[in-house]
Amino acid sequence: MNTRLLDDELVDSLSAFAALPEWLADGMDGALIGHLLDDLADGGLRVSACTPERLRAKGEEWLARYRVEVVDPEGERREVVLVGNLWPPAAGDPPVDEPGTDRAGFGEPGWRCWLPEVRLELRAQEHDEALPALPLLVEPEAAAGLLRRVLPAAGYDAAVVGCLPDVVRYKPGSRCTVVVHVDYETSNGGARPPSPVVLKTHQGDKGGTAWEAMSALWDRQQAWRGSVIMAEPLAFLPEERILVQGPVPERCTLKDLARRAFAAGEPLLTELRDELTKTARALSAVHDSGAVYGRTATLDQEITEIHEVIDRLAHTVPKLEGAGAALMARLSDVAATVPADPVVAAHHDFRPAQVLLHEGRVGFIDFDGAAMAEPALDVGRFRAKLRDIGISALAASGQPMTGPALDENLRLQDELCDHFLAAYQEHAQVSATRVLLWETCDLFTAMLHAWTKVRIARLEPRLVALRHRIATSGLATPRP
Repeated sequence: MNTRLLDDELVDSLSAFAALPEWLADGMDGALIGHLLDDLADGGLRVSACTPERLRAKGEEWLARYRVEVVDPEGERREVVLVGNLWPPAAGDPPVDEPGTDRAGFGEPGWRCWLPEVRLELRAQEHDEALPALPLLVEPEAAAGLLRRVLPAAGYDAAVVGCLPDVVRYKPGSRCTVVVHVDYETSNGGARPPSPVVLKTHQGDKGGTAWEAMSALWDRQQAWRGSVIMAEPLAFLPEERILVQGPVPERCTLKDLARRAFAAGEPLLTELRDELTKTARALSAVHDSGAVYGRTATLDQEITEIHEVIDRLAHTVPKLEGAGAALMARLSDVAATVPADPVVAAHHDFRPAQVLLHEGRVGFIDFDGAAMAEPALDVGRFRAKLRDIGISALAASGQPMTGPALDENLRLQDELCDHFLAAYQEHAQVSATRVLLWETCDLFTAMLHAWTKVRIARLEPRLVALRHRIATSGLATPRP
């Protein structure tokens, strides 16, 4: 480059992201939506609560989901789930007959409505269409029958006599994780199957991706077993999109510890540094395992995906046209001058929430995005999320995003991220510049998620963390 890019040019390219439009914010106003729904409730029903569970960009649509509590004239309460679309002002009106509801009772199958005040089209959800296997996971007899089908092929011959499923994570329309406590009859001298067993179902092919990666790693246990605990892959049913695996013991997640350490300081910070050291060593062991997956992820793909997200947002929020272009161009320029390290077996979605702590050891979970990639992907993404945990802890404390408290929080983020990188580099090679590129991309993506998922409270903190990373990274200085 012939001219020096200034830090403020890169930061200023993000200014359009500083505030969400009012029509998007209204879609997450539970009190407002609840009031409008209450006006439509019939048969003496009253809407007593409305909780927005999701408002998310999907292509050029904004998909909405609300959990609504209604009270009948006798005082009986029940919950209904309403799903639909938020229509941007420039999109015109949806193809509904007229404002209001159809003839079905409020929240009953077939019920729908159009709320013109907030341009929200809703209907009653009868079941999660994207996860048709859910009943097999959450109903005890169905879960027992499923395990009877798959455990013998995994080498376990003990009979399943009872199951107690517990839904531990459910993201409607995307994925569900169920921990199943299993009672077995005594086996005939063979290995006793695990209890609990973890059942997962995903939209799309993520279950197959996880099965492939976990199986490849399980075949190379000698490379990582002394450093990290991972779940035994037991089965994958592609038609039902169900993944069956063993458990990973957990006292808490590394995310839990990091959140508390940022808020409370010592002695938790010392414990956090120790766990970061163990996590870095464990990650290097997975990277060096020699496992091979079928999918490959690259930084070019990541940058292209960010551009595509911004372009899709700009269709409904025109002020975002070209936003962030200077920063993305700079990331591409630097990436072109610094070659990636050789690909390794990467986790791909490696964050503190995917690290479980138990009795002095660490475990890794959630390999549904696994890919062959340069090691900087996992290291940079982990550092970005560590920063997000730190800035979120400051926001949760009520402290302003300025002044001494912010300065100390950002300093601590820098220290802990550098500690993790140095600990990783004690065991494996990774380019610090490539880590910076992935880290910055992931901070940018996290800020975009505050838009695409309408997480209003997270927008300012994530912009602050991203701007700090830009200002301290040296990205504005052209490299030879």
